[in-house]
Amino acid sequence: MLELKRLMETPVDQIPAVFLITGEEELLMKRYLAALIEKVVSAGLHDLNLLNFEGKDFTIEGLLESFETLPVMSEKKLVVVKNPSFLETRGVSLTDKEERQMIHYLKQPSPGTCVAFYCTRKPDGRKKVLKAIKKMARMENFPRLKEPELRRFINNEVQQNEKTIEGSALKKFADSFDYFGGNATQTLLDVYHEIQKLLSYMGDEDRIGLRQVEETTIAAFQNDIFMLIDSFAKKRGAETQMRLHELLGNGEPLMKIIGYLRNQFKLMLRVKELSQQGYTASKLATKLKQHPYAIKKTLAYSQRFNEDDLIRLLNGFLILDRHMKQGRMDPQTTMELLIADLCKS
Repeated sequence: MLELKRLMETPVDQIPAVFLITGEEELLMKRYLAALIEKVVSAGLHDLNLLNFEGKDFTIEGLLESFETLPVMSEKKLVVVKNPSFLETRGVSLTDKEERQMIHYLKQPSPGTCVAFYCTRKPDGRKKVLKAIKKMARMENFPRLKEPELRRFINNEVQQNEKTIEGSALKKFADSFDYFGGNATQTLLDVYHEIQKLLSYMGDEDRIGLRQVEETTIAAFQNDIFMLIDSFAKKRGAETQMRLHELLGNGEPLMKIIGYLRNQFKLMLRVKELSQQGYTASKLATKLKQHPYAIKKTLAYSQRFNEDDLIRLLNGFLILDRHMKQGRMDPQTTMELLIADLCKS
């Protein structure tokens, strides 16, 4: 990660007085903050030279005082201000006096203090204090990764654990995540956890191939889900029930299975409608803000259903959701009855 490398290569006496750390990928933000703490605060002196403030559980007066106190037995100290309410749109408002004091400090920060404003929620760009921070701070933003960056991230994590991953396995592993597109549900933290599961599965083996990827992590779940969808398309009730029970037996939560199926059928209906209007797979991916790989797979499976079947499936899931919320029967029994009903000729 270039941001980390640049930070670690900066001499302590040249570390900026103010940082603004923002972004959507909290895993990368946490790693950067950890590196900043390691760089600025001497080992064994965290209690003396590392101060933390968060949200609105502090006063501006107390925060400003922490900026001005001298470091103890060290060249610098670090003050971390996490998700400060006064930078958020619906957060607390500073008084005119507090705003002036903050802006005055930011113009002339203490040489012995490094301040890191750490914002997992997007700060309000209209705030005067934020504008003052941006003028002074080193800004480090960590947005969602692009496809080549995600593959590099996965590869680096694998290599740091003294293993290698084949190119085809890396592609399949990266493609298995619901990471790209406007409606993506996963973050880099989810990717990281799946990498750890894959590494644990490998044991003493040091080369990850397609077989290991297909047998583990979310790739296996998605493959099993699409096999379930395939049996749905063929209206094979017994086979669909069997595949549901296999997923449950593998430890997959029922609500996760239901949510994924519902989203897939909803996406299939939309893809089917747009493809009939002449949209290609690449144009569908752009319009629906989905990863091209996911769209291609969804497009292929959507051709196995007619629109009436998909509408019937979605209505069935609405009824399932209503029954579960009303507590009329347990979710698994309700799901099994839905499968039996929808797979009738």
